Amino acid sequence: MRVALLSRLAELGPSYTRNQRAGEISSLVIEQTEALDAFIARYLPQMSLAALLPLVILAFVFPINWVAGLVFLCTAPLIPLAMALVGMKAADANRRNFKALALLSSYFLDVVQGLITLKLFSKSREQTHIIGKNAEEFRIRTMQVLRLAFLSSAVLEFFASVSIAILAVYLGFSFLGLIEVGSWSGGVTLYHALFILILAPEFYLPLKELGTHYHAKQEAIAAAERLMDIFDELDRAETGGDQEPPTGAPTVHLSNIGFSYAAHLPPVLRNLNLTLNSGECVALVGPSGVGKSSLLSVLAGFDRPQEGAVLIEGIPLSALKRSSWMKRIALVSQHTTLFPGSIRDNLLMARPDATDAQLDRACEQAALTDVIVQLPKGLDTPVGEAGLGFSGGQIQRLSLARAFLKDAPIVLLDEPTASLDAENEQKVLESLTLLCKGRTTLLVTHRPASMAIADRVYRLVDGRCEAVGDVKMAKGEI
Repeated sequence: MRVALLSRLAELGPSYTRNQRAGEISSLVIEQTEALDAFIARYLPQMSLAALLPLVILAFVFPINWVAGLVFLCTAPLIPLAMALVGMKAADANRRNFKALALLSSYFLDVVQGLITLKLFSKSREQTHIIGKNAEEFRIRTMQVLRLAFLSSAVLEFFASVSIAILAVYLGFSFLGLIEVGSWSGGVTLYHALFILILAPEFYLPLKELGTHYHAKQEAIAAAERLMDIFDELDRAETGGDQEPPTGAPTVHLSNIGFSYAAHLPPVLRNLNLTLNSGECVALVGPSGVGKSSLLSVLAGFDRPQEGAVLIEGIPLSALKRSSWMKRIALVSQHTTLFPGSIRDNLLMARPDATDAQLDRACEQAALTDVIVQLPKGLDTPVGEAGLGFSGGQIQRLSLARAFLKDAPIVLLDEPTASLDAENEQKVLESLTLLCKGRTTLLVTHRPASMAIADRVYRLVDGRCEAVGDVKMAKGEI
């Protein structure tokens, strides 16, 4: 289930996950998925036993005493009925509990990620009290669920005990001669009475065990509802077809693209037309929030345009195999993500089968060799959480090294020099010039220095692309 869930999140892509809270997704993958285990491993087998064993016992009891069989048959539904009544309340409590856990996980992760800022503004102690309050609320909700679970067990024990007591009273009155019905021949014998009384607890035991595990079913249902929300999520990502992308650096044409993040929101892109010729670098400029990153997301296949089409050598992007298309593009973002592990691990994400020689060449092309040589363990140097221990320029050059290592014919650059000082920007731009050579490239930027590597410059205005003219004119406007 975890593999399927992670695969689904990968299919939905950044367009979905960027709008989700990381703590909630982590809780979903770890805690809520774990809740399905008790349902599959205990509740489902117990349901089979609860359906089979009472029938087997009835098959032996009815030939001996039909009244005892009727008592078993009439009282047995009381246990599932009580189980269902308590279980409905437990399901609601579990839903609230999982929601509270997701919110607590999200809030805690946000606090941990912003801990430095909180320390700078002397707000960390205040957050400690807030987290403590939220944790106490979650504890109370958890105890409510446990209270319902114990209540369910008590109710089931009550009905099972009452049912056995009814059977014992019938057998006792039969021995006293006050009841003379039930046996097929003669009266009730001691042998028959002992046989039935010994089987009575075994008759109700599978039903009681089913009730004990019934809250696991309700917990699983509450967890599965959120899981199914992801599996049933309207697929805004390009799932793709079965056709392989063309080889080499292709010509990419965006034809009458219209895109909006939601039906009730105004469109970000309107009737947008843009052509990236084979091996050409096109720069896209414009103020923040105008839709430049959205255009990159559509071109990468992370988001599906509501109107128009992305054509790769005349082939619609939706007809291309998604996994193959992902191998043909390299994306360098302004917010590069480095994962805990080593530098080598982070680079090998671009090409897992790369050799040491290929890694060294990629680092050299990205002007990263001087940095790695100074590190005590070279490529095996550990990378901290979120790139801890590396400067912004070094992280950006690591991202470029990944792009060089991948050697994709299409390169998408999203503000690759943002937040860099002049010295680091110049080093990154030198690497970008080499990276874009012979590749179809779309460069999103608002910095004049970055536009120098572009062959053409377009400005994004009101969701449409307008040709600026030459690079010097674009620099003047910026």
